Parts: sequence; C-alpha cells; structure tokens
Amino acid sequence: MRHPAHATSELIDVVNLVTQAFWVELRRSGQTIEMSQWATLRRIDRTPCTMSELARFKGVGLPTISKSVDMLVRRGWVDKSDRRLTLLRLTPAGRRVLTNCRRGLEEFLDERLASLTASERKAIDRSLQQVRRVLTIED
Repeated sequence: MRHPAHATSELIDVVNLVTQAFWVELRRSGQTIEMSQWATLRRIDRTPCTMSELARFKGVGLPTISKSVDMLVRRGWVDKSDRRLTLLRLTPAGRRVLTNCRRGLEEFLDERLASLTASERKAIDRSLQQVRRVLTIED
C-alpha cells in the first residue's frame, strides 16, 4: 500500500519544525551543545558502542567520528573506557546534559501542544508510535 505524498511531505515539515523548536530551546536554555552532539549522546546512551558502530550509525567515516567523540570526551560527556575497543559510554555529566536538553525540549513542546484536546494528543501519539516503528533502523 502506497501512502499519500501529502503524509510524507507533512512529516518532513513537522520534523523540520521540531528541529527548529529544538534549536530555539537550546539557545534559550544556554546549553552549549550542538544537535549532532546531542544525537551522538543519545546513541551512546542507548547502548555503549565502538567508534566504528557510531560512525556507521551516523553515516560518517572514522576520522570524522573520532574528532566528534574527542570533543565530547574533552567536555567530560563521553568516556572511552576500553582502549582496545574504544567502547564509548556516557559519563554522569553527559547523561545530565542529555537529560536536561530532552526535558527542556519536552517542556517546550508540551507548552506548544497544550491547546490540543486529550483525544487529539492520543491520536498524535498513536501515529508517532507507528511512524517510529516503520522508521526504526536496527544498529
């Protein structure tokens, strides 16, 4: 079954709006993190991974991911605990940054969505769960 082009176009536009909201919230909160760093922290938080796994996930080469991770290590957000495998884990500070960013974004979006009825919010939640299911890529 082919989905209407309008749904895909709308999804792209909504993702863009959420991305913009994310940037607005980051600037407002004074967090010194970039969206790509936040995405990297989220991936590492799901499960510790090697540099190669992270590079594949982000679709970049090892030199690029190495520079990115080195920045996160210098900031104290990521720990390369196993030097042989370069296994990456979040530090407590990295977990706090990730949690604070997410909490701020959720609060920001909750405020924006407050005008919707409970029924509308449930319908959006169901739809988003379906979208997540079909778009989830296994690592």
